Amino acid sequence: MIVRDATPADLPAVAAIYTHYVLRTTTTFNTQVRTPREWTERFEADVAAGPYHLLVAEVDGAVAGYTQTQSFRPKPAYDRSLELSIYVAPDGTGSGIGAALFGALLPRLEAEGRFHRAYSIIALPNDASIGFHERWDFVHRGTLTEAGYKFDRYLDVAYYERAL
Repeated sequence: MIVRDATPADLPAVAAIYTHYVLRTTTTFNTQVRTPREWTERFEADVAAGPYHLLVAEVDGAVAGYTQTQSFRPKPAYDRSLELSIYVAPDGTGSGIGAALFGALLPRLEAEGRFHRAYSIIALPNDASIGFHERWDFVHRGTLTEAGYKFDRYLDVAYYERAL
């Protein structure tokens, strides 16, 4: 397995992984698939030109998962905080891909020193994601009840925080 910075050529594979979660799970509250143009614009603005990251895990030459950082909130006082997310191809969960991605991303964020806190927002229930984040020293900071609505039901979200 290789973990590396994503390139524009990786975006179709990243989009395919994310699309699975949009259409079939409550892991993300997105209900519409992002277009290729939206992926490209977001990559150019936030990763290529901006302070954020998109890392991919490559297994046997194919993208098997990714982690990305983005703005936590749009107001300037939040500029030293970021939100991160991680998605692994459905056939790769539980195989160490997520650990490899966080193992590359988190030390990089700490070394850069640009950000002070990382936040992960987890749709509930999701014991696997909670356990994963807690193994990486994320701490539960609160839960919003029925904050999202997807697949005809209301869902809670838990906020997890990690010092960088």
